[in-house]
Amino acid sequence: MVLIVDTKKTDPRAYLESLILHGIKLGLQNINALMDASGQPHKARPVIHVAGTNGKGSVLAFLSSILQCAGYRVGRFTSPHLLDVTERFLINGVPMNEEALCENVAWFKEVAATIGQVPTFFEMNTAIAFRWFDQQDVDVSLIEVGMGGRFDSTNIVSPLASAITNIDFDHMQFLGDSLAAIAYEKAGILKANVPAVIGVTDPSALKAIEKQGQVVGAPLRLLDKEYHVCAGGSPWNPTLDYRSGETSFQNLSLGLAGRHQPHNAAIAVELALQMQEQFPQICEAAIREGLRIVRWPGRLEQVYDNPPIIMDAAHNVAGCRAAMDALGKKCVMIFSVSADKEASAMAKILSQWADPLIITAYGGGRSLPLADLSGCLGDLSTRPCSSMSEALDEGLRLASQEKPLLIVGSIYGAGEARRLLMERFEVAPVRFA
Repeated sequence: MVLIVDTKKTDPRAYLESLILHGIKLGLQNINALMDASGQPHKARPVIHVAGTNGKGSVLAFLSSILQCAGYRVGRFTSPHLLDVTERFLINGVPMNEEALCENVAWFKEVAATIGQVPTFFEMNTAIAFRWFDQQDVDVSLIEVGMGGRFDSTNIVSPLASAITNIDFDHMQFLGDSLAAIAYEKAGILKANVPAVIGVTDPSALKAIEKQGQVVGAPLRLLDKEYHVCAGGSPWNPTLDYRSGETSFQNLSLGLAGRHQPHNAAIAVELALQMQEQFPQICEAAIREGLRIVRWPGRLEQVYDNPPIIMDAAHNVAGCRAAMDALGKKCVMIFSVSADKEASAMAKILSQWADPLIITAYGGGRSLPLADLSGCLGDLSTRPCSSMSEALDEGLRLASQEKPLLIVGSIYGAGEARRLLMERFEVAPVRFA
C-alpha cells in the first residue's frame, strides 16, 4: 500500500491518545488487517515472544542487554510506559524519536481508515512496533505480550523462541479466575516446533501449559528440568548460577534488584542459548556482561539518595510480595493503583512494611479514585493525600536514611511521581541502556 501522509494535519499524538477510549479488545482481526495492508512487517525479522503475569519486561531487558553485548541490533516492544509512549519502542535501549512516532501513527491511521477498522491503543502500538523495527533493520525483535496471550494482538508472530515467565492472578475479568485458566490463555502463544522457555512453577498452571504444548507440538524448556537456577547474593545485588544440560555459568552478577530477578535472568539466558544457532555471536562473555549492565527503570530502582527514594512498578499481589521481599524493612510508602487491580489484597501486603501507608490517586482515567481506594481498605491505617504531589510532600517529610520512601502500586503512578521528582530534584532521566 502506498500512502502519502501529512503528519502536520493528522495530529498523530492526539489520535493515538484518543484510541485509549476504545479500551481493551482481545482478538487478532484488527492487527492482522493492519499488517496485511502494510506488507506484513511482523514477518520481516526474527522474533522472541514473551508472556507471563510478571517479569516479562525484566526478561526482555536482560535478553536485550545480552544481545546488544553480543553485537546485535535489538528492537524491544514492551508496555506500559513509564513517562512517554515512545519508551514502548526501543532499539538498543533508545526510545523511538518523536518524528518516527508521528509518522507511524499517521501511517496506520490512514491504513485503518482505508480498511475500515478502528484499532485499540494497544493494537496501534503493536503495529507501530513491527513496522518501525523493520524500517530500522533490527537483527531481532523482542515482543512482550500485552495481556494473556491467545488473543493478544502480538500473537500473530512466528517466533524463533518464546517464553512464559510465571503465572499469577491478574486481569481475571479477561483471563479467568484460576491459575489453570490464566495459564491456558498465556499458553496460546505456544507454536509448533518453536522452543518455549517456561518459568512457571504452580502445578495447575504448569499442567495447563504442558497440555497446550503437547496439543500444538511446542518443545518446552521447563525450569528445574531442562534448565536450573541457583540464586545467590543479596536482594540488592543478586547473583545467579545457571545450568542447562552441559552448559553452566557460575556467579552471574545481575544489574536488577530483587530476589525474583535470578529467575527472570535464567529465562533470558535460556532464550539466548536457544537463539545461538541463528545468532552465533552469543557467548558467555556477552551473557555475563549483558546481565551485569542491564537497565530497567521503575523496577526496584533507587532514583534519589538523600533520603533514599525507590520506585517499583509492582501492580498486582505477586509483584507486591516480591517488592516487600526485596526491601525487607520498614519504609514510608506511597500507594496508588489502577481501578482494575486487587487494591485491598495489595495494600494488606504492603501495610506490613509501611510506616506509614500513604494512599493517593495518580492522574488520568485508569487510577482507582482516592475515595474508592480508601473505602476498600477497611480498617487498614492509611494517610490519604489528594494528589501525587501532596503524597510526595508527605512522604519526603517522613522519609529518612533509615526509612526510605517507596512509590509502589502502578507503573502509571510511578511515572507521575518520577516527573514530579525530576522537577524538584536532580533525579536522573529514564535510561534503558
